[in-house]
Amino acid sequence: MSSTLVVNVLDLLRRPGSQKDVSVVAKAADFDFADSRIDDASDVHIEMQLESSSTGIVASGTAAIAWSSICRRCLRPVSGSVEAELDDVFSRGVAAAAHHHRDTAGDALSETEPIIGDQIDFTLPVREAVLLAVPEAPLCRADCPGLCPQCGADRATTKCACVTETRDERWAALDALLGKLDDAVE
Repeated sequence: MSSTLVVNVLDLLRRPGSQKDVSVVAKAADFDFADSRIDDASDVHIEMQLESSSTGIVASGTAAIAWSSICRRCLRPVSGSVEAELDDVFSRGVAAAAHHHRDTAGDALSETEPIIGDQIDFTLPVREAVLLAVPEAPLCRADCPGLCPQCGADRATTKCACVTETRDERWAALDALLGKLDDAVE
């Protein structure tokens, strides 16, 4: 994977408290998503704000991309766009990668990523955030009726004559008693 999004942060490292805005449009192919839901020719729109602290750089922002897939119920093509949240902390040195930030309760919030030289490569953090944000099993609409399990007809466009009542045969003995018990109670 090539380094698509490398940002020089030397000026931020010299002045704690300083900020830098990063706005980039890159091709999806540059991130090597290797995911059929994302077209390699799609654009990834990245907006980030970097802020320096005494221990490193805090990066927050979004990465937006279009996706396409198939509806998990009716198998029609479905597409949309997603905006993945980016929130990473970067520190200098190899040991920084193993350093954990902790909140006031002592719980680990996140691991810091290393700053190599005076640069941060955002390619992998953007790739991971986008892959987690793209829906894995989307629906064409929330109330999609799907396909008939017996004949395969699309229930959104066709009414089939199939009986779709599902009956669990394990309850058959109790169903037989149901009529008899009602008669005995009267």
